[in-house]
Amino acid sequence: MANILVGSPRFESITLITGYQSAVLTLKINNVLRYTILKTGTAGDVITFEISELIRDYITQTFTGGQSQPINVSTTGSVILQYASLDGTGTPSGSAVAIDHTAVDGYGTFMEGVNPTLPTDTAWLLSKDEVKGGYYMYYPIGVGGWIPQLTAGTPPTFTQVGFYANTQMPITNNNTDPLYVIRVDCSRYGDGNKITFLNKFGALQDLYFFLKSVKSTTSTKETYSANTITTSSGSATYSVNSPTKTVFNKSANQKIRLSSGYYPEGANPFFEQLLLSKSIWLTQPDPYNPGTEQIVPVIISTSSFTYKTSLNDRLIEYTMEFDMAFDYINNVR
Repeated sequence: MANILVGSPRFESITLITGYQSAVLTLKINNVLRYTILKTGTAGDVITFEISELIRDYITQTFTGGQSQPINVSTTGSVILQYASLDGTGTPSGSAVAIDHTAVDGYGTFMEGVNPTLPTDTAWLLSKDEVKGGYYMYYPIGVGGWIPQLTAGTPPTFTQVGFYANTQMPITNNNTDPLYVIRVDCSRYGDGNKITFLNKFGALQDLYFFLKSVKSTTSTKETYSANTITTSSGSATYSVNSPTKTVFNKSANQKIRLSSGYYPEGANPFFEQLLLSKSIWLTQPDPYNPGTEQIVPVIISTSSFTYKTSLNDRLIEYTMEFDMAFDYINNVR
C-alpha cells in the first residue's frame, strides 16, 4: 500500500504468464467499482495501466476555513488479474496485482522520477527549508494557524495540527522533525492577507502576504442599437432621453495584487507551489458582516516565478496577482 500523488501519472503493471493473453484492471474508489479496463498481449508482455487521471476525477478539494483536511480517496479492493482468453473472461490466474492505495491530489517533479509518493511515516506535508535545515512556517504576531501533517497508519490519516499565539516552539506532535513557527510583525497592514492553497503534497497550506494589497474591478459589456422612434398624431419622433445604444451582458471581475513582505530564501518552494496550485483560497474581511471573515476562491494570474536568493537579491519579496474565481455580478443560475 502506498500514499500516491495523482497529480502526476501513476502506473500499475502486471507481466503475462505463459498461456495468458489479457489483463483486466478493476478500479474501485472508496469501495465503489468505477472502472473495468481490458488490455491484451502475449506471454512475457508487461501490461501497464495509468490510473491517476481516473482517480483524480473523484477528488474535488474544498476549503471552508479552520481545520479543513485535504480530500483523499482509497483504491482498496482494486486489482489487476490476467486471463487466458483475449476478452478477459473465464477463470483468472492466481497471479494478481493488488492496488490498495490512498490517493491525494499532489504531484511529483520530473527529477523525482516515476510514481511519486508521500512518506509512509508520520511527517509534515511541507517543503523543508534546505538553507536553514528543518521546517519553518511564517505567521503574523498573535495569530494561530494549522500545519498539515500525515499520520502513519493503514490507512494513513491527514490532519491539521493547530497552534496558538503562545504555543511553545518547536512543534513536534509525534514527528521526528521539529517545526518552528516564525512570527512576522506586519502591524502596519493589520494581519496581512492569508492565502490557503493545495501544495505539491496534496495538503492545504497557509501562506501569508504581509504587506499591502491592491484590489481592482474590471467590467465587460456588449451593446446593440435600438430603434426608439415612436409615432404620434401622424408624425414620427423620438426622445432624446432614450438611448439608441443599449447595454446588455454586463459582467465584472475583481482581482487582487498581494505583496509578500520579506521571506528567507528557504521559503522559495512555498511560492513556487502556490504558482503551480490549482486550488487556492483568500481569507478576507467580510464587507457585509463587519468583524468577520469570508473565504473566497481565487485563481493565480501571475504566470512566472523567478527564484530570489539572499546573494542576488538581499531582501526577498514577491508580488503576485489573483483573479476572483467567480463573476462579481452574481450570475449563478
